[in-house]
Amino acid sequence: MIIGSFSVNTDPSLLSKKIFKTTNCERLDFHLVALGVFSGGYYLQKNLPWEQVDFFFCDELNDIMVLMSGSVYNRSEVMHLSNYKNSVPDPELVAGLFQREGPDFVKRLNGDFVIFIGQTAKREAYLFRDHVGIRPLAYATYQNALCFSSDIPGMCKAFSDGQDIGSDYLMGYFKEIDRRETPVEEVKKLPPGHYLRFSENGVRLQKYWEPEKLKADRTLSHDQMLADLKSILGDAVKIRCDSRFRAGTHVSSGIDSGIVSVLARKEYRQQETFYGFSWSPGDYHSVDVKYDERELVRKLCRESDITSLFSDMGKEDFPAIVSSFYDNHGFFSEDRTIGQAVDVGTNLIFSGWGGDEFISTAAPAIEADLLRSLKLCLYLKRNQIRHPRKFIKNVVNYVLFPSLGILDGSTAKSFRDDARYLKKPHKKSDRKLVKQFYFHTSRHHHHMGMLNFYHLQDRCEKWFMMGYRRGVEYRYPLLDKRIIEYMLKVPSGLLCATDYFRPLLREISEGILPEEIRWNRSKNDPVYWTWMDELYRGGAIEYMDEVDKWKDNPDLYFIDFAKLTEDILKYKEFPDSVDSKVLFRALLYTKAIHEFTLAYRNKD
Repeated sequence: MIIGSFSVNTDPSLLSKKIFKTTNCERLDFHLVALGVFSGGYYLQKNLPWEQVDFFFCDELNDIMVLMSGSVYNRSEVMHLSNYKNSVPDPELVAGLFQREGPDFVKRLNGDFVIFIGQTAKREAYLFRDHVGIRPLAYATYQNALCFSSDIPGMCKAFSDGQDIGSDYLMGYFKEIDRRETPVEEVKKLPPGHYLRFSENGVRLQKYWEPEKLKADRTLSHDQMLADLKSILGDAVKIRCDSRFRAGTHVSSGIDSGIVSVLARKEYRQQETFYGFSWSPGDYHSVDVKYDERELVRKLCRESDITSLFSDMGKEDFPAIVSSFYDNHGFFSEDRTIGQAVDVGTNLIFSGWGGDEFISTAAPAIEADLLRSLKLCLYLKRNQIRHPRKFIKNVVNYVLFPSLGILDGSTAKSFRDDARYLKKPHKKSDRKLVKQFYFHTSRHHHHMGMLNFYHLQDRCEKWFMMGYRRGVEYRYPLLDKRIIEYMLKVPSGLLCATDYFRPLLREISEGILPEEIRWNRSKNDPVYWTWMDELYRGGAIEYMDEVDKWKDNPDLYFIDFAKLTEDILKYKEFPDSVDSKVLFRALLYTKAIHEFTLAYRNKD
């Protein structure tokens, strides 16, 4: 984590101290950097192998300092451009590249990073965020100074000055909001694929990554596409491996996490024990569960020399995890996974996050592409007229509704359910964002929506903040910028060469994954969700008695407590008279948000 302020005519230490006071620095060791018009520093975590040289480099003679959080993965590609003959730490490498090429150097990088570059003599500074937005970075300008921090909630606390917390920020678990927003209007997230230049003239944002301009490559063949993607994927895993870490992986019965897990384990073959972390509970059985994903997880781990580790989160742990919303941001299961990782000495976790959005896509917008390009034979192969009801349903849901901006029935119902306990003026989701995420009129539009909606980055930045404080890093090989760029160039017709659901990873994973996992079509884990339903039910029933206390919290003004209380009374008298899952979810997240506001305002 990095933090700091760069001023053109004021004392920067006054501003940086203001931010330091609000940063959650428990378990972290702060290292101060003060140089002329800059004051800031970086936080080291004792469970992580990072050293000071991985964060900071300064060359006063050439008027450049670099403060950095993250990693450059394609070091071998860019080393020769930096005039260094031997390997150097990333911040020093970045300094050399910047001196040679200026801010456009960032276009050459492949990595997960946020970078601050200061030139004190010039009174000029830059902030850079990686292409996809894996690492978090927020900034604000104040009294002719640029302030920034990897700890977004902490920085917002510093600039809140008693302001109300942005209501949309708090309502994100009840409706679709702009997740690029922060609790304070003055504090903004640096967009992925952008850099910021700060000088006496103020702030200027520059977009340096423009994947939207990529066009489909009509010369690609199906075999070439598979060979290319298999090569890129293998390298995406390889370059994210670091022998300084003790690595592990997320495991499930899905092909995304499966192929990442197997490839990562091969790269860490010298590591004696390589843990696979599952959100499913280890000791849980229910007669209502017909399919047990854990059996496939055990098979994957057994055949890949991965030691499976299922969640040990119990009913007694759950209330404390819900109350830690300020730190876990609603990722209750991952909160406990991090705890287990720390317990067994794992400090790097590989994740298959991002696969659905790009390489393993089953985007319904493929249908619109086929019709637009007049590939009627392929369209009819995928949507056979001999099944008229399914044919009509697919035309309506995948072609007609997106073009008209109409949500399908199940999605519309989920929106209504999620917003049931919001007051009427606050019920509606952000229409522009809903259009961006749900109404895809082409596969290209689908991919760009995944990037621009902030759906991917939201999880990555929250897991980073949650994990770093406790000593766990994450790697997302399926979000390698090369995979995203390549998929944007793949014509939709090439995804229809087989009848497979999510075809690319199924074909690429032949010989890598067990056949049962390679052909598993389920994206659901009944054991996990049945178990979570029980945890939600137990927590919600306990929280019913706290509603009167929540009413006194002014930050929860958007909650319709009258409706919530009415449904609680109905549930207590006639449990089947209300949708208990909707009620339980609302109670759980209202409790979590209530606790967040208390922590944010430092109240008991």
